[in-house]
Amino acid sequence: MEKPLCILDGVKKQYEKQGVVLGPASFEVREGEILGLRGANGAGKSTLLKIIAGIIKPDSGKCSRQSECRNAVGYVPQEIALYESLTGQANLEFWGEVYGLPRTVIKRRSRWLLEQTELTSKSKTIVSSYSGGMRRRLHLATALMITPKLLLLDEPTVGADVHSADLILSLLIHLKRLGCTVVWVTHQTGELEKISDRILTVENGCVTREEMCR
Repeated sequence: MEKPLCILDGVKKQYEKQGVVLGPASFEVREGEILGLRGANGAGKSTLLKIIAGIIKPDSGKCSRQSECRNAVGYVPQEIALYESLTGQANLEFWGEVYGLPRTVIKRRSRWLLEQTELTSKSKTIVSSYSGGMRRRLHLATALMITPKLLLLDEPTVGADVHSADLILSLLIHLKRLGCTVVWVTHQTGELEKISDRILTVENGCVTREEMCR
């Protein structure tokens, strides 16, 4: 059995207006797997991703990550965060600089990601002219500039055309083969079952079911 890359133990989160939005939740993310999170809107899935990413802290319980992924976590929120006045290439270069990558690595990594997302021919095009699917692909690529050990995605295919959605799913499988662990959320019918190794159902902030898919 794969070793745990991340362990959540009794994690709970609440907000003043919303009350308890998560927990207590306990599960582990296993190295080298694609883990899907299933649940209705407001079930707590996005909060779980943010806690695993270290963006927010739980009010109680513990989320611990193995040392090899503490500085190698990629997070892709549902809201697209791109500079529309810049080209696709410039967006990747910007994030490479934010991550503190050497210039040679930025050039090599951005070139590879543009190829993987089939955006090479659009690399010099302003993002404001991109289709929704192209933006989704570039949005994912920005998070991959750091070569993450753990990749967290919140609705990575929402609003994307069929080709873009299929391309994103294929890329996630490829990343798994390269040693990346993936935790993701989607409401698109059939997507979780298509590529996930396990699926956890989240209801009212708690993990209520585990399904093995592989």
